[in-house]
Amino acid sequence: MKHLLLFLLFIPSLLMAQEDQKYLAGAVTEDDGKVVFTKEISIPSLSKDQIYDIMYSWAQKYFSEDGRRLVYSDKEKGDIAAIGEEYLVFQSTALSLDRTLMNYRVTIECENNAAIIKMSGIRYEYNVSYQRDPEKYTAEEWITDKFALNKKKDKLNRGNGKFRRKTIDFADDMFKSADAAFGIQPAGVVAPAYAVAPVQQQAAPATVPAQQIAKAPVSNNTEVCQGLTAFEPDKVPSTLLNMLPESKMQVTPGDNDKLVEHYATWKEMGKMFGKNIASISISPDSEVYKAVKDNDFYTISFSKKDDPETWFMIQCIKQGESTEGTQKIIIGEILNVWIR
Repeated sequence: MKHLLLFLLFIPSLLMAQEDQKYLAGAVTEDDGKVVFTKEISIPSLSKDQIYDIMYSWAQKYFSEDGRRLVYSDKEKGDIAAIGEEYLVFQSTALSLDRTLMNYRVTIECENNAAIIKMSGIRYEYNVSYQRDPEKYTAEEWITDKFALNKKKDKLNRGNGKFRRKTIDFADDMFKSADAAFGIQPAGVVAPAYAVAPVQQQAAPATVPAQQIAKAPVSNNTEVCQGLTAFEPDKVPSTLLNMLPESKMQVTPGDNDKLVEHYATWKEMGKMFGKNIASISISPDSEVYKAVKDNDFYTISFSKKDDPETWFMIQCIKQGESTEGTQKIIIGEILNVWIR
């Protein structure tokens, strides 16, 4: 009887240990030092266009919810991109709410017989009681094996382990939703056989047209950027990137340096379909917004609050835009970065 009682007492611990396995070593994958959650959906019977149409239809619905936006699509290339902002809730009671705001990017690459979905560019804002401004973390410094697991890699750390757990759960749920668009159900769920039917052609929405990426001239621009040092966009230290939101920002069209926007706000730098990108938020009434069309060049400059000199400069070519409330989000491919 004692043995049976001990066994019953251990069952919850065993179940919890099995559940935790999905969050331990290897659960958060990295690509070139960046956290990337990847899902490949294989449908051997479908062509690239059929897969694109199904994924585009899914993305339109999934990213229509608050905080989610479809920002780019190109049927010819089979590419779709979106950005999102979600609250991950750790604990909610009548007296307290423990949660973090997570920002992320999603790209979908469609090809014959498969779709590859990637979630990256993950950042967190976490309110704490001991200061007014939220703590800010990137996935690379907060939920990787190195930072979120103990030395033996067999337990989640107490503080940031909850971020890792909830992020993995969110990515899994999103991937399951994409699976369901093809009629794929989780193991143990019986689904009707998937039948291939002709898929109606869907026109890209006017707000997110397919982009033709222009070939931009690449130069060191030493005369224009005296006192600044050229940097590879993906080699910029995260400590400097974290300073951008606190700096003064201005945006200038490439063909008119006398036209300047001072009230746009910085969003982020990251990667999309292998290209370095930067995004900003700007008013649709801005003359700079009206001047910068698709495939036009523009410059984003940053200066410190106590120093008018530019300390960080990005040259971009516009690739697309989306709507966020009353603002427009401009996404540009980064051509050059200079830092003082």
